[in-house]
Amino acid sequence: MEAIRNRNAQRSVRLLEEALTLLIAEKPYDKITVSDITRRADLNRGTFYAHFDSVDQLMRQTMDDLTEKVSASIDPLVTNSFFQDPMPFLRQISDFVCDNLALTRKLVDNDRLGPFLGALMDRIERHLHDIARSEDPEGGNFPLETVDFLLGGIRNAYASWLEGAYGNEGIEDLNQSLCAFIKAVGVVLERRRRERAGGEGGED
Repeated sequence: MEAIRNRNAQRSVRLLEEALTLLIAEKPYDKITVSDITRRADLNRGTFYAHFDSVDQLMRQTMDDLTEKVSASIDPLVTNSFFQDPMPFLRQISDFVCDNLALTRKLVDNDRLGPFLGALMDRIERHLHDIARSEDPEGGNFPLETVDFLLGGIRNAYASWLEGAYGNEGIEDLNQSLCAFIKAVGVVLERRRRERAGGEGGED
């Protein structure tokens, strides 16, 4: 019986999160009410308040769960070969953007929903920082600064694409441009590492 209750609770939470996600794509977040959510989820208000105190609390959990879902698909792609072959990572990001276009536009434009993007980029940043440190342990802050610069550029490029700043450019064209840029950054990082290694060897 307990297992059935748990499954029912999980189903209710999933339906509430899905309803909120759909509503975010359709209307301003601050106009979304508990009644809107429960109508869309086909649940009653009592079910909502059994799990959440407010729309904001549901939003935070929805964004946390969405971050976990997207991160789970991206994490395996942030590897030591990222700077040599970033396209699988970029395609995973762009697939999510295109599959959830209306929602993603709202996430980019709405400061209250920004924590989702921030949490996602922070997670990717941690992975790339670890890779940068392992690849160039003597590089000081330069590799980390480069990663931060790179991720800021990726995020801003996708945001600009969503806003139509690049005209009729398709998402695949954007991915190709970002791929070339990331590979170029990888070359710079590797060259700097080799130059330092050569200098240290000369000193011996």
